[in-house]
Amino acid sequence: MRKILSTFVVFLLAILSINTSYASSATEQYIDIKLSKPLNRKDVINFSSNTGFLLVDSVNKDYIMDIQETNIIATLNNDSIYLMDSRDNIIIDLPKDGSILIKSNTFNESIITVEKDRYRDYIKLISRNNEIFVINHVQLENYLYGVVPAEMPASFHIEALKAQAVAARSFTLSNLNKHIGEGFNLCDTTHCQVYSGVEYERPVTNSAVDVTKGILAYYKGKVIEAIYHSTSSGFTEDSVNVWGGDVPYLKPVEDSFSSESPYSNWTFSIGLNELNNNLKSSGVNIGDFQGVEVIDATSTGKVDKVKITGTIGEKIISGTEFRNIIGAGNFKSAWFTINGGNNVGNKKVYVIDGSMNGVKNVDINNVYTLDDKNQKTVTRGRVNRAISKDRIEDMGRGQTTSTTELIIEGKGFGHGVGMSQFGAKKMAELGYTFEEILKYYYTGIDIM
Repeated sequence: MRKILSTFVVFLLAILSINTSYASSATEQYIDIKLSKPLNRKDVINFSSNTGFLLVDSVNKDYIMDIQETNIIATLNNDSIYLMDSRDNIIIDLPKDGSILIKSNTFNESIITVEKDRYRDYIKLISRNNEIFVINHVQLENYLYGVVPAEMPASFHIEALKAQAVAARSFTLSNLNKHIGEGFNLCDTTHCQVYSGVEYERPVTNSAVDVTKGILAYYKGKVIEAIYHSTSSGFTEDSVNVWGGDVPYLKPVEDSFSSESPYSNWTFSIGLNELNNNLKSSGVNIGDFQGVEVIDATSTGKVDKVKITGTIGEKIISGTEFRNIIGAGNFKSAWFTINGGNNVGNKKVYVIDGSMNGVKNVDINNVYTLDDKNQKTVTRGRVNRAISKDRIEDMGRGQTTSTTELIIEGKGFGHGVGMSQFGAKKMAELGYTFEEILKYYYTGIDIM
């Protein structure tokens, strides 16, 4: 028995050693982030460093040359990239493959200003399609310094920030090949993770990264793609309903913790002319917009399919696609209802027939009503009345509910999959640890 126990202990220590070694080596690795936010042009980029610059090779970080200038400019050449000083003198002709890295001329941490924003570690320049790709070649933990406060307000509880740090670290390592065919790992937008470099760093978010260094979320031994969003609509969403991939740790959970988010309920409107333009530019060719109807929903109540009707046809698309066509900034989630517009959906009302024999349920778009002059009109008359389930109400006076715009009301913010950030905030305030937060939103995971 003692021998068996001893063997088990050795085996357990070996497993822990492997996980610790992987986490440690992962946090020390460099990743390539394509920068977009600070750039004004695609062919001319300005860099500055108070201490000048060093050029090193990308493989071993061996010294190549130093540049005394504190301001340099990268310009696009046919087969290369010129680094120039402020007097337009060429300092060096860089290869276009990013094999030479730029850093500040310091022995400690390197920080370079790209246009007006500062970034840690190295800058890599690649020339593709008549454009200079500016890539931040940065250590993972330094990258997270710029991600956590850009993705979650620094004012949130420290346990929520730690949960965000672990989620962002796990997402990064599980998505290293997302843009590999383009010459980098991740971009700095919501397509991957929002990354804003040194400008967004805050002591409390840096601390959340530091105290969770090396900690990752795993499902059956593999680092998870720790998807997250701002606010759920009361339930998080199953990944299969959003992207079609059935991921066992991205399953819906009840989420009352998100109820105090400022995005729990929202409304906005869009003019029909703008909607028509958005539909056409997105390839939805139905003529002029006439109406939209929700025809299917997910098990958590989010819109799965809508039917859009126009003057020359109709098309069924997903609720997520409809949201993206209109604009995901204002149209915050796929949990929504629609009002307004011409013949938007089927509006059911209860009316009393002429014989007073009872109440009938009808589609108001397909009936005539009497206006205030006892004239037969189409549905949208000057004063149209019908009986709702509990009262008599005006169906319209003058123009009905807007015929020139779509009014959309909804709940939540984001795709709804994985961790709710405002839910994490509330859980942390209630005393939950970052491990408990992550295990609540990601089904069946391990944190180590």
